[in-house]
Amino acid sequence: MVISLVVFTTICVSEASGRDGKALQERAERQKREKARYYYLEGLRHQVEGRHAEAYENFKHAHLISPDHPESAYSYAQLRLVNGVDTMGSRAELARSLMLMRPYVDSYPEDYDEVIYYAYVASRLDSLQEAIRVYERTDSLLPQRTATLLHLSDAYFAARDDEKALAALDRYEKIEGKSPNLTLKKISYMISRADTAAALREVSSLVESNPREPAYLILKGNLYTLTENKDSVEAYFKKAEEIAPGYGAAKVALADFYRQEGDSAAYDTKTYEALLAEDFGLEEKTALLSEYLQKLIYDKSSTKRGDYLFSVLETQYPFEPEVLDLAARYSAAKGDFAKAIEKIGYAIDLDLDNDVYWGQKMSYLISDDRWKEAIKTYDEAVKHVDPGMGLRMLCASAAQIGEDYDLAIKMYGELINQLAPSAKPTGKLELADIPKQISLDGLEQLSNLYTTIGDCSYNAGKTEQAFGSYENALLLDPENALALNNYAYFMVENGGDVDKAAELSSRSLIGENEDNPTFLDTYAWILYKQGKYEEAAEYQKRAIENCEGTASESSELWDHYGDILLATGDRKGAVEAWKKALELTEDKKALTKKINENK
Repeated sequence: MVISLVVFTTICVSEASGRDGKALQERAERQKREKARYYYLEGLRHQVEGRHAEAYENFKHAHLISPDHPESAYSYAQLRLVNGVDTMGSRAELARSLMLMRPYVDSYPEDYDEVIYYAYVASRLDSLQEAIRVYERTDSLLPQRTATLLHLSDAYFAARDDEKALAALDRYEKIEGKSPNLTLKKISYMISRADTAAALREVSSLVESNPREPAYLILKGNLYTLTENKDSVEAYFKKAEEIAPGYGAAKVALADFYRQEGDSAAYDTKTYEALLAEDFGLEEKTALLSEYLQKLIYDKSSTKRGDYLFSVLETQYPFEPEVLDLAARYSAAKGDFAKAIEKIGYAIDLDLDNDVYWGQKMSYLISDDRWKEAIKTYDEAVKHVDPGMGLRMLCASAAQIGEDYDLAIKMYGELINQLAPSAKPTGKLELADIPKQISLDGLEQLSNLYTTIGDCSYNAGKTEQAFGSYENALLLDPENALALNNYAYFMVENGGDVDKAAELSSRSLIGENEDNPTFLDTYAWILYKQGKYEEAAEYQKRAIENCEGTASESSELWDHYGDILLATGDRKGAVEAWKKALELTEDKKALTKKINENK
């Protein structure tokens, strides 16, 4: 074959260029990997030093430079799951994080902690088969890591493969031996299959492994409650108590059994004994007594029983804030707010930095109609604690109840500024004042706060300011039913746009509020103002029917009904409605005049 010099030269140059191009490409790839590794190592350094935001950015950068680098992809995805900056809770993005982690897991299947974490995430994202695949492979590669069997059993159970779930637990038990927690896990699987007999066999095996362990006997007694075998339940609880007379758990189990049986004397006795049990600490005893007292209040039983048992705890722990707090709650539940205020005051003296105690004192004072003292308590509290939304809300509520509307508006304004720092409590709200990252709950909270400021402003005689606040509330939440109702009612009462009021009021009756008596009353009253008397009577009748005999029934509803019925020509019905209104108010002069004029 004859090749010309030109062709030969061209071929040689092409081959040389190809080799150089390949070398350049390999060099570029190597540089990319080295650069990615640099950022990856920087990420690890930041992570070890606790600078997680910086670690995240370095891992992300490493992954973007070299997507095939499994270590950086895994670390980036892991932090992606934790901080949620990129994912924003999106299920698709969370699944992408899982996908980014997989190459590392498959490349290094014996890196136990990382592999198990990956499988756990997969199970939480409903990728159960992927979780099972990884758990099974890990169990095969690292059989000495028996904890994998527990994870595997959970995954099998979640996938509704009870047989494999139980088999995994059986294998674990053969290696590690019996334990109450393991037995409980197996029993829960058996019960889910409605296999009570198997569950009883399992717990019996546990009891046989240590017949003198009271906790096992209690577990067996609890299991017998599922079979409604009351004699066996009581027998095993009593046997546990006999083996360990000072064991508080046995006394609690018996107390609960006797409560369910309606044996109040035995219930009280065992609760008393549990409160004296030395193996129970303050936390367990306050929880026990709290539950006991709640049941007394709920069942409307004699509180003398609770008073006696409470004295047992107070004798043991006379200066513990938790006990004083419980005493205050108990007194408040009985309606004795003066004593509740006294007790929580002692708790505050012992724990000045506890904002919950300060809030409770304010709540008790408000409930006792001592709103000025509640405000003073707030002023004292802020010297010791950072007032969160709860304390500020209580102070605002106290001021509103006490008709100190300027203070109420100020406090509600502070709450608004916690949610939207640049928003003005009064005046027109601009969209720019609403934080871009605010949640739907936050928008709803803001809307409700503006509604309340509107109510306070109206009651303070600042009608224009009130209407501006309602407009702000509806800008934030156009479906705020309370804002729609109050705005509509006050608008029509002040000679405003009746048609606009009717439109606002009708919107308040959509959905769950369609039978709200107060909202129905407002709409009926606006229809009356529009001269639509028959339609108004229908809505007002619905309002009356939905509240008659309840706490929502008011003199105003019946008074409005009387006026509407009179307008329809039903004078007799109007008089009867006004008489009903008369029964529900102390201000009888105007109603008496109406009745006398229309007899």
